[in-house]
Amino acid sequence: MTIAAARTRALDIGRVALRAYQLAGERNVAQKLTADQLSWAIDALGNIIDELQAHGLRARAVEFRDLTLVSGTYIYTMDTDVLDVVGDAMYIDPTQTDLTKANGEIPVVMMGRDQWQLLSSKSATGRPVMYYVHRTGDQPQIYLWPIPDDSNAGTIRFQVHLLAADSNDASKTLDLERVFTRYITWQLAHEICLANSNHQQARYYGEQATGMLSMCKSFAAQRSAARVVLRHRTGWNR
Repeated sequence: MTIAAARTRALDIGRVALRAYQLAGERNVAQKLTADQLSWAIDALGNIIDELQAHGLRARAVEFRDLTLVSGTYIYTMDTDVLDVVGDAMYIDPTQTDLTKANGEIPVVMMGRDQWQLLSSKSATGRPVMYYVHRTGDQPQIYLWPIPDDSNAGTIRFQVHLLAADSNDASKTLDLERVFTRYITWQLAHEICLANSNHQQARYYGEQATGMLSMCKSFAAQRSAARVVLRHRTGWNR
């Protein structure tokens, strides 16, 4: 037997919506979606994907983003595609030309709102060593401390959690790892059943989708090297 040479097949949004309607029993294999059904499914898909971003960080949804500092400025608004800023950042001296692998990068540690509030000298200047993410608006803001001065207006590399790409074009694929396709299909079937007052079937699809989501999240999470921990019993630990 000969396997296919390509490994890139992925269902587009329109096909996912159709399969969800068929799974829910609202379309048969010979029927296509109406314009209203597709429009409803696209809206529901957007809600599902938006909610999915609250289930933790997927490796694919996090990227590095460089921020150029300006002397005397301590508040910076992130781009419109940034949902949140995560983890610690790295400061790069303004004399460095290669921002991807600079010499002597220095950590800039994330702090919480209370820690920012309790800073006794918010007007201090120098090389930033901490940052706080202010998330009251649509775009997160970065508060740096100390305030960068002329000699420390370098670059900080942040880790940002990106918003998922829009799902309103039926010809495009979902901005998710391919392992999520079955979960999305079943979760959308759950929503379709709810919309059609088929609560018993909706409950079944919802339960199945929840189980699939756990496996998908485990696969999509950022991995780190495994550590082996050795323990032995003692007189104080049995």
